[in-house]
Amino acid sequence: MRPPAPPPLPASGAPSTARPAAPVPQRRAHVRVDVRMSAEIRTARGAFTATTRDLSEGGAGLDAERPLQEGEEVALGLFLVLDDVESDVPPLWVKARVAWVGETDAGQPRAGVRFEVITDEQRAWLRQVLGQMGRSR
Repeated sequence: MRPPAPPPLPASGAPSTARPAAPVPQRRAHVRVDVRMSAEIRTARGAFTATTRDLSEGGAGLDAERPLQEGEEVALGLFLVLDDVESDVPPLWVKARVAWVGETDAGQPRAGVRFEVITDEQRAWLRQVLGQMGRSR
């Protein structure tokens, strides 16, 4: 069965009854904060380092040492760095999935990850860090 044909377009000069398209809702559920943090990525293929470009309660943008694969599951460790020194605060480890991949103009691997499994305690850690980073800007 074929779908119904679209309605005919109005003749030239005829008033249009079409309404403007509704605004497209934002896909992001959480506000991103531009923040640089040291990160470790563990995949089935090995472990390597990265730096966050941005961070939210739902995920992170990463500049990575090696390319990731879209859809790949990773363990992501986020390390607080204050004044170029890694903090004594234990890192946050979360399970994430690679949502998109790309590269910088210089050819460095870049990716966005979405946190898949996150506890209330981990979310509280993120909120605290995001709040501190947001205030320091």
